[in-house]
Amino acid sequence: MENTDAQAAALWKKFYIITTEMYRFIKKDKVDTFFILLEQRMELQKLIEKLDNKTYHKTPVGKTLISKINPINVKIRALAQSWLIRSRNMSNKVHSYDMNTRMQGIFFNKKL
Repeated sequence: MENTDAQAAALWKKFYIITTEMYRFIKKDKVDTFFILLEQRMELQKLIEKLDNKTYHKTPVGKTLISKINPINVKIRALAQSWLIRSRNMSNKVHSYDMNTRMQGIFFNKKL
């Protein structure tokens, strides 16, 4: 793969598009699609690192694009943490009912 700013620009543009789509889907609580996009973005990140271009992100266009990506990443992280907390709470509620059922059976058996 030839190290050019044009290739880096194309990859970073795709990275930006996937990032905005990730934000859109996590905001709508469509987590399955979000994780698919996350996997795609991770693959794209590997390609960007493999390209090993050290100049694109220093250009005005590169700086502008990266400055657009960073705030979206912050929002995604906040929404992902919120989703994770909600999921854990829901899981804990489900499992708390399981424990109460088992505990009642144990106490009932001890009384006999």
